[in-house]
Amino acid sequence: MHVLKRATSSFSISSSTTTPSHQESTQGSRGSHDSSHTPPILPPNFEPPTMPLSAKYSSFNIGQPLRRNTIGKGATAVVRTVHSNKTHSLVYAVKEFHRYGAYDSESEYNAKLAVEFEIVKRLNHPNIVKTVDLCLGPHNKWCHVMEYCAGGDVYSLIKSLQEPMPARERNCLFKQLLRGVAYLHSLGIAHRDIKPENLLLTADGTLKISDFGVSFVVQDTVPDGPVKLCTKVSGSEPYISPEVFPNEEHPVVLYDARRLDVWSCAITYFCLTFGGHPFTKADNSDERYVAYHNTISDFHKEFPDVDFTDSETTELPKFRMFAPYSLACRRLLLRMLDPDPTRRCTIYEALNDSFTNRVEICCITADNDQDQETMGLVDASDKNSHKMMAKAQVRRVHNHLNGNKKKLTMPGKV
Repeated sequence: MHVLKRATSSFSISSSTTTPSHQESTQGSRGSHDSSHTPPILPPNFEPPTMPLSAKYSSFNIGQPLRRNTIGKGATAVVRTVHSNKTHSLVYAVKEFHRYGAYDSESEYNAKLAVEFEIVKRLNHPNIVKTVDLCLGPHNKWCHVMEYCAGGDVYSLIKSLQEPMPARERNCLFKQLLRGVAYLHSLGIAHRDIKPENLLLTADGTLKISDFGVSFVVQDTVPDGPVKLCTKVSGSEPYISPEVFPNEEHPVVLYDARRLDVWSCAITYFCLTFGGHPFTKADNSDERYVAYHNTISDFHKEFPDVDFTDSETTELPKFRMFAPYSLACRRLLLRMLDPDPTRRCTIYEALNDSFTNRVEICCITADNDQDQETMGLVDASDKNSHKMMAKAQVRRVHNHLNGNKKKLTMPGKV
């Protein structure tokens, strides 16, 4: 416990803003890229929303403005609760986008939101927030109607804890997160803003990934299509991997957003443990990151043949933030937090790591009933990965919500 308290004092957590990016590049057969600004365009055959939100959904506070039901606010949208006009017991969350905001014009606003909706409507996984409708709200604002997660977000959960989260709890949430991200990557989608604020919990503690405002289609055709590389910083600084930040050696940013997601997942695991992130920013401006980077570099020079995937490996870099973890957990985190993205493991490798395979999760899964590839549990591009099934034993005894489930007063009949 003394070691954990010492380590905790070096960490901090803050609700960080997201840096949006509209400029990306495509890696063709020769890895070329276009650095010019290219605003998003409307997806083909896309039909903009025409149905008013009020036609199907109503505010909880009958006769009161919709804003009374606000449960979250961000730079580009506000989230509120509504219920179905047909069945009042069905509660939904509505993400109402601000007009224009960070966008240059109404056409860019429409195109960007259309691209986001085209992404989220494809998603169907136990650990992804489900978007069920696209409507027009007041003043012709676009609205995504989504499943409501009564447990709030993981950031609020972390802040509410009086003691460090037990290992069984954080490992369960961590594995659910990896499952959701692996599913996204299996569809060729990178989230690019994984952090506790964007991870929601249902009333029974199931983790759901939300907010796809800066998500990016890495591959149009999985698994053999060309990989599109990103050319702009996107996400929240404490969770962004080092290769995303430009520097003197690499002034032009060019990165695989899937590797960014892997790094962000590992940083989130530290938040679950310590209540904060280990680095303010993974570049030379942060002393803790510089110390970490140097420790990893020196270790690889001294032990070039050490394999972190080998369960027999006990010689590991010595760094204080790994002190509370088992050897198996340290090996996985070292694979996910390698400053060199070419050495960093994929999300599939993290999910099928020996440490992760032993983690029991409490959410209801379809692992025994559906194809592993469609659930994002194996790498669609690797036939051998079909032999590596991510074990998902159901054990509904975890209490992620810490007894603080949010309750809503159901409306009477209208």
